[in-house]
Amino acid sequence: MKLLLSRHGETEYNREKKYYGKANVELDDTGLKQADQLAEKLKNVPITIAIRSDLKRTEQTLNAVEKNHPTTRVIVEPEFDEMPFGNWEGKNANEVEAAYPDVWEKWLKAPFDVTPEGAEPFHDFEKRVIKAIDHYLETLPADSTVLLVAHLGVLRTLHHHWYPDVDWWSVKFNAGDYSEYEAVGNKVKLIQLNV
Repeated sequence: MKLLLSRHGETEYNREKKYYGKANVELDDTGLKQADQLAEKLKNVPITIAIRSDLKRTEQTLNAVEKNHPTTRVIVEPEFDEMPFGNWEGKNANEVEAAYPDVWEKWLKAPFDVTPEGAEPFHDFEKRVIKAIDHYLETLPADSTVLLVAHLGVLRTLHHHWYPDVDWWSVKFNAGDYSEYEAVGNKVKLIQLNV
């Protein structure tokens, strides 16, 4: 199976460096251009199945791609939603630090083990995302070309799952690009990053 991973286009919250997971923010003008850029890059790729989260920003990104792939089967999968940040949603780092200084300091030291109030614990998020991708790797036809349009946290989690020696924070998934992987069963190999 060919697996193509793509991050949704830019939103206002990305531009303002705000934490957001479940906030259903739409793409901004740059994000819409990035979605068109992705569509152009993928126009000659025979995508058989496209999967996206159920958030508006992935829907808008995939809508651009679908214009060139009107018969592609689309699956809306909420298990690929970004990790909700609870009471940090919609705030930037300075605002979070001012409002929740104790939790902020703890989170900086152990971001995978400290959970903001109302947020999804990272390890629960990680299990959710990995369980979902494993399901699709096991059940979709092996000769499929699958496009997954998701969120940075989801894409980093998947990459880290397949390449555990790579630092989670160091992997970049650029909006408007896609990264290609080859999957045989549940064994996944990176072919190229940010095409």
